[in-house]
Amino acid sequence: MAKVRFYATLRNVAGKRELELEAKNVKELLSEVLRTYPEMEKYLRISTVLVNGKNVIHIKGGRTKLTTDDVISIFPPMGGG
Repeated sequence: MAKVRFYATLRNVAGKRELELEAKNVKELLSEVLRTYPEMEKYLRISTVLVNGKNVIHIKGGRTKLTTDDVISIFPPMGGG
């Protein structure tokens, strides 16, 4: 199972820092996260997803394949000034 780590607001919504999920690719993993935490929907659409520290945008997006050793980090958008 891949480890999913939540940060900032997503950590508050989930009530935990990480969980383990089984999924073939990022799209399937995010669907499973939404099934478990439907209230994350408004955040996940605009969140940054990293697989082993690499942004999935620079790999294959939602089609990025996952293995049991992968660590997926999900960061909601942050602002500041």
